[in-house]
Amino acid sequence: MRKPASKQAYNRLCARCLRACRQPEGTLLISCPRFMPRPFKVKDYRFAQLDLFGRPRK
Repeated sequence: MRKPASKQAYNRLCARCLRACRQPEGTLLISCPRFMPRPFKVKDYRFAQLDLFGRPRK
């Protein structure tokens, strides 16, 4: 599993991509040859693993 991304603000194009090669927010990107979009729409994706064996949250 990938390591969680840092809390740094990323470019809008990079924020929608699955790859880890992220550019800072101040960088203007029109397109990216490595762009791989997510297969679903999520506003803020967290790379956290599900807690399958822990106690249930209430």
